[in-house]
Amino acid sequence: MIVIACIGTFGGVSYLAVGYFAMHRALDQVGAAPRRSHVATDAVNAPAAPSDNALAALNQQLAAVNAQYTVLKQRYDAAVANQSTSETATDQAQQDLQQKLDSAEQQLAANNGNVAQLKRSIDDLRAHLKQAEQARVAEKARAHQLEVDMQTLTARANLLKAIVDSKDEQLAKLRSQLAKPGEQLGAAPSTAPGASAPAAKPAVTSGAVDPQKHSALVPDALVNNPGTVEPAPQVAQLGPDRGDHRPTSELERVLASTGVDIDKLLRRISPSVATGASGGPFVALDSMRSNALERRRVAALLKVAKLLPLRPPLGVRYEIGSPFGPRFDPFNHRAAFHTGIDLDASYRAPVYSTAPGVVIFTGWKEGYGRTVEVDHGHGIVTLYAHLHRIMAARGERVAAHVEIGQLGSTGRSTGPHLHYEIRLDGRPVNPEKFLEAGKNVVRASAH
Repeated sequence: MIVIACIGTFGGVSYLAVGYFAMHRALDQVGAAPRRSHVATDAVNAPAAPSDNALAALNQQLAAVNAQYTVLKQRYDAAVANQSTSETATDQAQQDLQQKLDSAEQQLAANNGNVAQLKRSIDDLRAHLKQAEQARVAEKARAHQLEVDMQTLTARANLLKAIVDSKDEQLAKLRSQLAKPGEQLGAAPSTAPGASAPAAKPAVTSGAVDPQKHSALVPDALVNNPGTVEPAPQVAQLGPDRGDHRPTSELERVLASTGVDIDKLLRRISPSVATGASGGPFVALDSMRSNALERRRVAALLKVAKLLPLRPPLGVRYEIGSPFGPRFDPFNHRAAFHTGIDLDASYRAPVYSTAPGVVIFTGWKEGYGRTVEVDHGHGIVTLYAHLHRIMAARGERVAAHVEIGQLGSTGRSTGPHLHYEIRLDGRPVNPEKFLEAGKNVVRASAH
Protein backbone atom coordinates (compact mmCIF):
# COMPACT_ATOMS: atom_id res chain seq x y z
CA MET A 1 0.00 0.00 0.00
CA ILE A 2 2.83 2.38 0.81
CA VAL A 3 4.47 1.68 -2.53
CA ILE A 4 1.16 2.20 -4.37
CA ALA A 5 0.59 5.53 -2.54
CA CYS A 6 4.10 6.66 -3.42
CA ILE A 7 3.59 5.74 -7.07
CA GLY A 8 0.24 7.60 -7.12
CA THR A 9 1.72 10.65 -5.44
CA PHE A 10 4.65 10.68 -7.83
CA GLY A 11 2.30 10.35 -10.81
CA GLY A 12 0.10 13.22 -9.55
CA VAL A 13 3.07 15.49 -8.96
CA SER A 14 4.42 14.69 -12.41
CA TYR A 15 1.05 15.40 -13.95
CA LEU A 16 0.76 18.77 -12.13
CA ALA A 17 4.32 19.72 -13.06
CA VAL A 18 3.70 19.02 -16.73
CA GLY A 19 0.48 21.04 -16.59
CA TYR A 20 2.23 23.87 -14.80
CA PHE A 21 4.95 24.15 -17.42
CA ALA A 22 2.40 23.89 -20.26
CA MET A 23 0.39 26.71 -18.72
CA HIS A 24 3.47 29.00 -18.50
CA ARG A 25 4.22 28.41 -22.17
CA ALA A 26 0.63 29.31 -23.03
CA LEU A 27 0.93 32.55 -21.01
CA ASP A 28 4.16 33.45 -22.72
CA GLN A 29 2.54 32.96 -26.09
CA VAL A 30 -0.45 35.13 -25.07
CA GLY A 31 1.83 38.01 -23.86
CA ALA A 32 3.93 37.95 -27.04
CA ALA A 33 0.95 38.19 -29.38
CA PRO A 34 0.12 41.94 -28.63
CA ARG A 35 3.74 42.93 -29.16
CA ARG A 36 3.77 41.35 -32.59
CA SER A 37 0.50 43.01 -33.57
CA HIS A 38 0.76 45.93 -36.13
CA VAL A 39 -2.20 47.65 -34.58
CA ALA A 40 -0.47 48.28 -31.25
CA THR A 41 -1.61 51.88 -31.05
CA ASP A 42 -5.23 51.05 -31.25
CA ALA A 43 -4.88 48.22 -28.80
CA VAL A 44 -3.24 50.31 -26.08
CA ASN A 45 -6.10 52.55 -25.53
CA ALA A 46 -8.77 49.93 -26.31
CA PRO A 47 -10.13 47.80 -23.51
CA ALA A 48 -8.40 44.35 -23.24
CA ALA A 49 -11.24 42.46 -21.69
CA PRO A 50 -10.79 39.13 -23.49
CA SER A 51 -7.05 38.89 -22.72
CA ASP A 52 -7.49 39.87 -19.11
CA ASN A 53 -10.26 37.37 -18.69
CA ALA A 54 -8.10 34.63 -20.20
CA LEU A 55 -5.22 35.59 -17.96
CA ALA A 56 -7.43 35.61 -14.91
CA ALA A 57 -8.76 32.17 -15.84
CA LEU A 58 -5.25 30.86 -16.29
CA ASN A 59 -4.23 32.34 -12.94
CA GLN A 60 -7.18 30.60 -11.31
CA GLN A 61 -6.22 27.35 -12.95
CA LEU A 62 -2.66 27.85 -11.77
CA ALA A 63 -3.84 28.56 -8.25
CA ALA A 64 -5.99 25.41 -8.34
CA VAL A 65 -3.06 23.37 -9.66
CA ASN A 66 -0.84 24.82 -6.94
CA ALA A 67 -3.42 23.94 -4.35
CA GLN A 68 -3.67 20.41 -5.72
CA TYR A 69 0.08 20.23 -5.83
CA THR A 70 0.27 21.35 -2.21
CA VAL A 71 -2.27 18.72 -1.17
CA LEU A 72 -0.49 16.01 -3.11
CA LYS A 73 2.82 17.14 -1.64
CA GLN A 74 1.38 16.87 1.85
CA ARG A 75 0.02 13.42 1.06
CA TYR A 76 3.33 12.44 -0.41
CA ASP A 77 5.20 13.69 2.68
CA ALA A 78 2.72 11.88 4.91
CA ALA A 79 3.10 8.70 2.83
CA VAL A 80 6.88 8.96 3.02
CA ALA A 81 6.65 9.49 6.79
CA ASN A 82 4.32 6.52 7.12
CA GLN A 83 6.59 4.49 4.92
CA SER A 84 9.54 5.39 7.14
CA THR A 85 7.55 4.49 10.22
CA SER A 86 6.40 1.24 8.60
CA GLU A 87 9.93 0.45 7.52
CA THR A 88 11.12 1.12 11.04
CA ALA A 89 8.37 -1.13 12.46
CA THR A 90 9.11 -3.74 9.80
CA ASP A 91 12.80 -3.63 10.63
CA GLN A 92 11.97 -4.01 14.32
CA ALA A 93 9.64 -6.90 13.56
CA GLN A 94 12.28 -8.50 11.36
CA GLN A 95 14.84 -8.10 14.12
CA ASP A 96 12.41 -9.66 16.60
CA LEU A 97 11.69 -12.47 14.19
CA GLN A 98 15.39 -12.99 13.57
CA GLN A 99 16.03 -13.13 17.30
CA LYS A 100 13.20 -15.65 17.70
CA LEU A 101 14.56 -17.64 14.76
CA ASP A 102 18.04 -17.65 16.29
CA SER A 103 16.57 -18.73 19.63
CA ALA A 104 14.54 -21.45 17.91
CA GLU A 105 17.65 -22.64 16.06
CA GLN A 106 19.58 -22.76 19.31
CA GLN A 107 16.73 -24.66 20.95
CA LEU A 108 16.58 -27.00 17.97
CA ALA A 109 20.31 -27.60 18.18
CA ALA A 110 19.95 -28.33 21.89
CA ASN A 111 17.01 -30.64 21.18
CA ASN A 112 19.00 -32.37 18.47
CA GLY A 113 21.73 -32.95 20.99
CA ASN A 114 19.20 -34.29 23.46
CA VAL A 115 17.68 -36.51 20.75
CA ALA A 116 21.11 -37.87 19.85
CA GLN A 117 21.79 -38.55 23.53
CA LEU A 118 18.40 -40.19 23.92
CA LYS A 119 19.04 -42.27 20.80
CA ARG A 120 22.36 -43.42 22.24
CA SER A 121 20.63 -44.25 25.51
CA ILE A 122 17.93 -46.18 23.63
CA ASP A 123 20.58 -48.08 21.69
CA ASP A 124 22.34 -48.92 24.94
CA LEU A 125 19.07 -50.05 26.49
CA ARG A 126 18.31 -52.18 23.44
CA ALA A 127 21.74 -53.75 23.67
CA HIS A 128 21.22 -54.49 27.38
CA LEU A 129 17.73 -55.81 26.61
CA LYS A 130 19.10 -58.06 23.89
CA GLN A 131 21.76 -59.37 26.26
CA ALA A 132 19.11 -59.93 28.94
CA GLU A 133 16.90 -61.73 26.40
CA GLN A 134 19.80 -63.92 25.34
CA ALA A 135 20.57 -64.65 28.96
CA ARG A 136 16.90 -65.45 29.60
CA VAL A 137 16.78 -67.77 26.60
CA ALA A 138 19.95 -69.45 27.79
CA GLU A 139 18.52 -69.81 31.31
CA LYS A 140 15.29 -71.16 29.87
CA ALA A 141 17.23 -73.66 27.77
CA ARG A 142 19.26 -74.68 30.83
CA ALA A 143 16.06 -75.01 32.88
CA HIS A 144 14.48 -77.11 30.13
CA GLN A 145 17.58 -79.27 29.95
CA LEU A 146 17.56 -79.66 33.73
CA GLU A 147 13.89 -80.59 33.59
CA VAL A 148 14.60 -83.17 30.88
CA ASP A 149 17.52 -84.51 32.90
CA MET A 150 15.30 -84.64 35.98
CA GLN A 151 12.61 -86.54 34.08
CA THR A 152 15.24 -88.91 32.71
CA LEU A 153 16.68 -89.47 36.18
CA THR A 154 13.17 -89.99 37.59
CA ALA A 155 12.37 -92.50 34.86
CA ARG A 156 15.63 -94.32 35.47
CA ALA A 157 15.00 -94.28 39.22
CA ASN A 158 11.53 -95.72 38.68
CA LEU A 159 12.94 -98.37 36.37
CA LEU A 160 15.66 -99.25 38.85
CA LYS A 161 13.06 -99.44 41.59
CA ALA A 162 10.95 -101.73 39.40
CA ILE A 163 14.01 -103.92 38.81
CA VAL A 164 14.77 -104.01 42.54
CA ASP A 165 11.16 -104.89 43.32
CA SER A 166 11.29 -107.61 40.69
CA LYS A 167 14.44 -109.05 42.20
CA ASP A 168 12.97 -108.78 45.71
CA GLU A 169 9.90 -110.69 44.60
CA GLN A 170 12.05 -113.34 42.95
CA LEU A 171 14.18 -113.60 46.07
CA ALA A 172 11.07 -113.94 48.23
CA LYS A 173 9.79 -116.69 45.95
CA LEU A 174 13.12 -118.53 46.16
CA ARG A 175 13.14 -118.18 49.92
CA SER A 176 9.61 -119.52 50.19
CA GLN A 177 10.59 -122.49 48.02
CA LEU A 178 13.75 -123.08 50.04
CA ALA A 179 11.64 -123.07 53.20
CA LYS A 180 9.81 -126.17 51.88
CA PRO A 181 12.33 -129.04 51.92
CA GLY A 182 10.18 -131.43 49.85
CA GLU A 183 9.70 -129.11 46.85
CA GLN A 184 11.95 -128.38 43.91
CA LEU A 185 13.11 -124.88 43.01
CA GLY A 186 11.54 -125.08 39.56
CA ALA A 187 13.87 -124.00 36.84
CA ALA A 188 16.59 -122.90 39.27
CA PRO A 189 19.41 -125.41 39.82
CA SER A 190 19.60 -127.11 43.21
CA THR A 191 22.00 -125.68 45.72
CA ALA A 192 23.26 -126.77 49.04
CA PRO A 193 21.54 -125.44 52.15
CA GLY A 194 22.87 -122.06 53.11
CA ALA A 195 24.28 -121.36 49.65
CA SER A 196 23.23 -118.21 47.88
CA ALA A 197 20.62 -118.46 45.15
CA PRO A 198 22.21 -118.51 41.68
CA ALA A 199 21.38 -115.90 39.13
CA ALA A 200 18.49 -116.90 36.91
CA LYS A 201 18.99 -117.35 33.22
CA PRO A 202 17.58 -114.49 31.19
CA ALA A 203 14.05 -115.33 30.17
CA VAL A 204 13.98 -112.99 27.16
CA THR A 205 16.63 -113.29 24.46
CA SER A 206 16.98 -112.08 20.96
CA GLY A 207 15.74 -115.43 19.75
CA ALA A 208 12.75 -115.56 22.09
CA VAL A 209 11.42 -112.16 21.15
CA ASP A 210 9.70 -111.88 17.79
CA PRO A 211 11.30 -108.76 16.22
CA GLN A 212 8.34 -108.30 13.90
CA LYS A 213 5.71 -107.46 16.52
CA HIS A 214 7.40 -105.75 19.44
CA SER A 215 8.41 -102.31 20.58
CA ALA A 216 11.31 -101.04 22.63
CA LEU A 217 10.33 -98.01 24.67
CA VAL A 218 13.57 -97.92 26.70
CA PRO A 219 16.28 -98.66 24.12
CA ASP A 220 19.23 -97.79 26.37
CA ALA A 221 20.18 -100.70 28.58
CA LEU A 222 20.08 -100.18 32.29
CA VAL A 223 22.34 -103.18 32.65
CA ASN A 224 25.09 -103.25 30.05
CA ASN A 225 26.12 -106.85 30.69
CA PRO A 226 23.50 -109.17 29.16
CA GLY A 227 24.61 -112.01 31.41
CA THR A 228 23.42 -110.18 34.51
CA VAL A 229 19.87 -109.53 33.24
CA GLU A 230 17.33 -111.43 35.33
CA PRO A 231 13.64 -111.85 34.50
CA ALA A 232 10.78 -110.65 36.65
CA PRO A 233 8.44 -113.33 38.05
CA GLN A 234 4.98 -113.66 36.54
CA VAL A 235 3.04 -113.30 39.81
CA ALA A 236 4.30 -111.63 42.98
CA GLN A 237 4.52 -113.81 46.08
CA LEU A 238 4.27 -112.22 49.50
CA GLY A 239 6.79 -113.77 51.83
CA PRO A 240 7.01 -113.49 55.60
CA ASP A 241 10.47 -111.87 55.41
CA ARG A 242 9.10 -108.72 53.72
CA GLY A 243 6.95 -107.68 56.62
CA ASP A 244 3.75 -107.41 54.51
CA HIS A 245 0.31 -107.89 55.99
CA ARG A 246 -0.46 -111.62 55.78
CA PRO A 247 -3.60 -112.19 53.67
CA THR A 248 -6.59 -113.45 55.62
CA SER A 249 -8.55 -114.65 52.56
CA GLU A 250 -7.98 -115.99 49.09
CA LEU A 251 -9.39 -112.78 47.56
CA GLU A 252 -7.02 -110.62 49.54
CA ARG A 253 -4.09 -112.83 48.54
CA VAL A 254 -5.04 -112.51 44.86
CA LEU A 255 -5.34 -108.73 45.07
CA ALA A 256 -2.11 -108.45 47.01
CA SER A 257 -0.31 -110.39 44.28
CA THR A 258 -0.57 -107.28 42.06
CA GLY A 259 1.82 -105.41 44.36
CA VAL A 260 -0.76 -102.80 45.37
CA ASP A 261 -0.97 -101.86 49.03
CA ILE A 262 -4.39 -103.37 49.77
CA ASP A 263 -4.53 -102.10 53.35
CA LYS A 264 -3.89 -98.56 52.11
CA LEU A 265 -6.79 -98.81 49.66
CA LEU A 266 -9.02 -100.34 52.34
CA ARG A 267 -8.25 -97.44 54.69
CA ARG A 268 -9.35 -95.01 51.96
CA ILE A 269 -12.49 -96.91 50.94
CA SER A 270 -13.67 -98.56 54.18
CA PRO A 271 -11.61 -97.43 57.17
CA SER A 272 -13.67 -99.59 59.53
CA VAL A 273 -12.48 -102.85 57.93
CA ALA A 274 -8.83 -101.90 57.36
CA THR A 275 -6.38 -104.11 59.19
CA GLY A 276 -3.79 -101.54 60.24
CA ALA A 277 -1.00 -102.33 62.68
CA SER A 278 -2.07 -104.51 65.59
CA GLY A 279 -0.87 -107.42 67.74
CA GLY A 280 -1.48 -109.46 70.87
CA PRO A 281 -2.67 -112.99 71.60
CA PHE A 282 -5.47 -114.52 69.53
CA VAL A 283 -8.83 -114.71 71.29
CA ALA A 284 -11.58 -116.07 69.05
CA LEU A 285 -14.94 -114.30 69.01
CA ASP A 286 -18.13 -116.10 68.33
CA SER A 287 -18.48 -117.36 64.79
CA MET A 288 -21.33 -114.97 63.93
CA ARG A 289 -19.37 -111.83 64.68
CA SER A 290 -16.27 -113.23 63.02
CA ASN A 291 -18.21 -114.11 59.88
CA ALA A 292 -19.85 -110.66 59.76
CA LEU A 293 -16.46 -108.96 60.00
CA GLU A 294 -15.07 -111.23 57.32
CA ARG A 295 -18.03 -110.50 55.03
CA ARG A 296 -17.52 -106.76 55.43
CA ARG A 297 -13.85 -107.15 54.62
CA VAL A 298 -14.64 -109.27 51.56
CA ALA A 299 -17.16 -106.63 50.40
CA ALA A 300 -14.49 -103.94 50.80
CA LEU A 301 -11.99 -106.11 48.89
CA LEU A 302 -14.51 -106.49 46.07
CA LYS A 303 -14.77 -102.70 45.90
CA VAL A 304 -11.00 -102.56 45.67
CA ALA A 305 -11.08 -105.16 42.90
CA LYS A 306 -13.46 -102.93 40.89
CA LEU A 307 -11.01 -100.05 41.17
CA LEU A 308 -7.95 -102.00 40.04
CA PRO A 309 -7.11 -102.54 36.34
CA LEU A 310 -7.71 -106.30 36.44
CA ARG A 311 -9.52 -106.63 33.10
CA PRO A 312 -7.67 -107.31 29.84
CA PRO A 313 -7.35 -104.31 27.49
CA LEU A 314 -8.37 -106.39 24.46
CA GLY A 315 -11.69 -108.13 23.82
CA VAL A 316 -10.26 -110.49 21.22
CA ARG A 317 -7.82 -113.36 21.46
CA TYR A 318 -4.27 -112.13 22.06
CA GLU A 319 -0.82 -113.40 22.90
CA ILE A 320 1.88 -111.83 25.04
CA GLY A 321 4.63 -111.16 22.55
CA SER A 322 7.09 -109.41 24.87
CA PRO A 323 6.82 -109.60 28.68
CA PHE A 324 7.60 -107.03 31.34
CA GLY A 325 11.14 -106.56 32.55
CA PRO A 326 14.67 -106.96 31.13
CA ARG A 327 14.94 -108.01 27.50
CA PHE A 328 16.95 -107.41 24.34
CA ASP A 329 15.78 -104.43 22.32
CA PRO A 330 14.34 -105.56 18.95
CA PHE A 331 15.86 -102.55 17.17
CA ASN A 332 19.46 -102.36 18.39
CA HIS A 333 19.62 -105.81 20.10
CA ARG A 334 20.98 -104.33 23.30
CA ALA A 335 19.87 -105.16 26.81
CA ALA A 336 16.99 -102.91 27.89
CA PHE A 337 14.09 -102.79 30.32
CA HIS A 338 10.58 -103.20 28.94
CA THR A 339 8.20 -101.08 31.02
CA GLY A 340 5.04 -102.95 29.94
CA ILE A 341 3.85 -105.94 27.97
CA ASP A 342 3.22 -106.25 24.24
CA LEU A 343 -0.09 -107.90 23.31
CA ASP A 344 -0.26 -109.29 19.79
CA ALA A 345 -3.73 -109.21 18.21
CA SER A 346 -5.47 -108.34 14.97
CA TYR A 347 -4.87 -104.92 13.43
CA ARG A 348 -7.39 -102.22 14.51
CA ALA A 349 -8.84 -104.47 17.23
CA PRO A 350 -10.77 -102.48 19.88
CA VAL A 351 -8.74 -101.39 22.92
CA TYR A 352 -10.68 -101.02 26.17
CA SER A 353 -10.03 -99.28 29.48
CA THR A 354 -9.16 -101.86 32.15
CA ALA A 355 -10.73 -99.96 35.08
CA PRO A 356 -12.79 -96.80 35.71
CA GLY A 357 -10.82 -93.58 35.65
CA VAL A 358 -10.13 -90.24 33.97
CA VAL A 359 -8.24 -89.85 30.69
CA ILE A 360 -5.23 -87.65 31.45
CA PHE A 361 -3.40 -87.83 28.11
CA THR A 362 -4.28 -88.41 24.46
CA GLY A 363 -1.92 -87.81 21.57
CA TRP A 364 1.49 -88.62 20.22
CA LYS A 365 4.25 -89.54 22.65
CA GLU A 366 7.86 -90.12 21.69
CA GLY A 367 8.52 -93.84 21.28
CA TYR A 368 4.93 -94.74 22.11
CA GLY A 369 3.18 -93.30 19.04
CA ARG A 370 -0.53 -92.58 19.55
CA THR A 371 -1.10 -93.03 23.26
CA VAL A 372 -3.91 -92.87 25.81
CA GLU A 373 -3.28 -92.63 29.57
CA VAL A 374 -5.99 -93.21 32.17
CA ASP A 375 -5.66 -92.24 35.84
CA HIS A 376 -7.54 -94.69 38.08
CA GLY A 377 -6.74 -92.90 41.32
CA HIS A 378 -4.70 -94.13 44.30
CA GLY A 379 -1.50 -93.65 42.26
CA ILE A 380 -2.50 -96.15 39.53
CA VAL A 381 -2.18 -95.12 35.85
CA THR A 382 -2.59 -97.32 32.78
CA LEU A 383 -1.03 -96.56 29.39
CA TYR A 384 -2.12 -97.86 25.97
CA ALA A 385 0.43 -97.21 23.20
CA HIS A 386 1.05 -97.75 19.45
CA LEU A 387 -2.65 -97.12 18.76
CA HIS A 388 -3.95 -96.80 15.22
CA ARG A 389 -6.73 -94.47 16.34
CA ILE A 390 -7.61 -92.67 19.58
CA MET A 391 -11.28 -92.78 20.57
CA ALA A 392 -11.18 -90.93 23.91
CA ALA A 393 -10.80 -87.27 24.86
CA ARG A 394 -8.57 -85.76 27.49
CA GLY A 395 -10.48 -85.13 30.71
CA GLU A 396 -13.13 -87.72 29.82
CA ARG A 397 -14.28 -90.00 32.66
CA VAL A 398 -14.48 -93.58 31.43
CA ALA A 399 -15.85 -96.73 33.02
CA ALA A 400 -14.31 -100.18 32.84
CA HIS A 401 -14.31 -101.88 29.43
CA VAL A 402 -14.97 -98.68 27.43
CA GLU A 403 -13.39 -98.50 23.99
CA ILE A 404 -10.65 -95.86 23.99
CA GLY A 405 -8.75 -96.72 20.82
CA GLN A 406 -7.79 -99.22 18.14
CA LEU A 407 -4.73 -101.45 18.03
CA GLY A 408 -2.07 -100.20 15.63
CA SER A 409 1.68 -99.89 15.00
CA THR A 410 2.54 -96.21 15.48
CA GLY A 411 5.69 -94.95 17.15
CA ARG A 412 8.71 -97.15 17.82
CA SER A 413 7.11 -100.36 16.70
CA THR A 414 7.89 -103.17 14.26
CA GLY A 415 4.34 -104.44 13.80
CA PRO A 416 0.71 -104.21 14.97
CA HIS A 417 0.45 -104.79 18.72
CA LEU A 418 -0.65 -103.03 21.92
CA HIS A 419 1.90 -101.85 24.44
CA TYR A 420 0.04 -102.04 27.77
CA GLU A 421 1.65 -100.42 30.79
CA ILE A 422 0.64 -99.98 34.44
CA ARG A 423 2.34 -97.45 36.70
CA LEU A 424 2.02 -97.49 40.47
CA ASP A 425 3.07 -94.20 42.12
CA GLY A 426 5.05 -93.31 39.00
CA ARG A 427 6.99 -96.57 38.62
CA PRO A 428 6.14 -99.30 36.12
CA VAL A 429 4.86 -102.62 37.49
CA ASN A 430 4.19 -105.93 35.79
CA PRO A 431 0.75 -105.84 34.09
CA GLU A 432 0.67 -109.64 33.96
CA LYS A 433 0.17 -109.70 37.70
CA PHE A 434 -3.04 -107.70 37.30
CA LEU A 435 -4.26 -109.85 34.41
CA GLU A 436 -3.58 -113.03 36.39
CA ALA A 437 -5.28 -111.56 39.44
CA GLY A 438 -8.27 -110.61 37.31
CA LYS A 439 -8.63 -114.25 36.26
CA ASN A 440 -8.54 -115.43 39.87
CA VAL A 441 -10.81 -112.76 41.43
CA VAL A 442 -14.06 -114.59 40.63
CA ARG A 443 -12.76 -117.86 42.01
CA ALA A 444 -11.28 -116.19 45.07
CA SER A 445 -14.44 -114.20 45.81
CA ALA A 446 -16.47 -117.43 45.63
CA HIS A 447 -14.24 -118.91 48.32
